[in-house]
This record gives sequence, C-alpha cells and structure tokens, in this order.
Amino acid sequence: MSKALVLQYLIGVVLLVVFAFLNANFPGYTSLIFILYFVALMSVMFVLMGRQTRGLLKDLDEVKSGEVLYRSDTSEVLKLRERDLQNSQPELMAQFKASMIPFASLLILILVFYIPQLRDFFLQLGKVLAPANEKMASFFEYLLLYGFFYIVSLVSGFYARRLQSKTGTLVIATSYTVTSKGVVVDERMPVKFPLKGNILVDSRRKFVQLETLQQVMGTTVKQRIRLYSPEPSKLASLIKTSSTAPPASRDARAKTSGAC
Repeated sequence: MSKALVLQYLIGVVLLVVFAFLNANFPGYTSLIFILYFVALMSVMFVLMGRQTRGLLKDLDEVKSGEVLYRSDTSEVLKLRERDLQNSQPELMAQFKASMIPFASLLILILVFYIPQLRDFFLQLGKVLAPANEKMASFFEYLLLYGFFYIVSLVSGFYARRLQSKTGTLVIATSYTVTSKGVVVDERMPVKFPLKGNILVDSRRKFVQLETLQQVMGTTVKQRIRLYSPEPSKLASLIKTSSTAPPASRDARAKTSGAC
C-alpha cells in the first residue's frame, strides 16, 4: 500500500470525526457543514493527486526537450480514428462505466443525507449508543453517517480501480510526437524512453499501441496508449529502436530521421 493511500485514509478518518463534532455542536448549520465535509475530502484527494501530476509535468518537459523524430498529422490521425470508431467504441464505453462508479456512489450519499427516513436510521443508532446524552447521541449519529459515506466512497473507489487494473485505461491520441526521449501524446501525456512495457501493432486497424503500467492511488493499472498511423509498422519500429538505443544514439538518430 502506498504512502499516499495510507495518508488519504488517515486524513479521511480525522475529517469524519471533526465534522461529526461540528454537526453535533452546531445543528443549525447541518447542510453547510455537510457541504464543507465533501469539499475538504475532495481537496485532500486533489492535493494527493497533485503530487503525481507534478511528476508527470516533469517527465513531459524532459520528453519534449528531446530531438523530434516524428510528428503526427492530426487530420490524418482523426480520419483513421473515425474509421476505427466501431471497434474502439465498446472499449471506451467500458472505461466510461468504470469512471462513473464514484459519481454513482456520491449520488447515493446525497440521497441518504437529504431523505429524512434514511437519516433517522443513523439517528436511532446514535441514541442507542448514548441514550442519556443528547449531544453525544448527535455526535454518534453524524459519526456513523459520515463513516457510512466514507466507507461507500472507499469501496466504490477501490472497485473502480480494480476494474481499471483488469481492463486497463485506454488513451486514444489525437496527435503525438516521437522525440529522442519519448512520446508526447496530445501535448499533455509523456511516455519516457526506455519504454517499460509492450508495443503492439494492428496493421488492419492502423494503430500502434503502447502498453505500460502506472500507479493510481496505490493500485497498479495497465495503461494503453493508442497511436493511429498510416504506416503503423514503421512507427512501431521507430519507437522500438529509439526506446532501446542509448541516449547519445537517439540524439544522433534524431538529426537524420525522417517522417514515418
């Protein structure tokens, strides 16, 4: 388990205790405190993800600094993507369904909070735990309520990552550039050389697929990056040769390389 994931769990537990205390002591601001809780929880996730994003930006600058070996023609790539849409659409739909799981869980949590009958269930549990103290009973009510929210979000997030680890994430490039230090996808995603993964070629569907592994909140996820090309075999050969060559050889090759 990664340090970022452990930190996320610990902060999540601290937040639910703090906000349960606030709700118990300031009952007139229940809705506002509820909103602040989710804002705080999302902020923690964005901060932790930001550390990974900074690493990607550093890699992106490094890959872009290499000599350009090949730059795709965007209009050509879009035409090939369009022709292959019937085959790629089911893959993208499966990925979309997995990404919607956390949003579905968020909807469930909102319904539980705003439907009185569902909230009364947690209220009754709070009274059972502290029958003689109304404020303490209220604290336990919100502690159980926020705990339920937290567990649902953890389970849904874990399930979504498990699905991704099995099917992998698919990125279909609109444009890409091969440099002596890696591949830049859509000017925002770097794939550094030497390539740690597989290179697959589909000559019929006209694409090269780079398969690598990445860490997403402590889970290893297979990432598939699809590069459409009119000559996929040549593109694959260029990437493979550049990836396995020593850095000095890549730079020398860059000065003499033409387009695929």
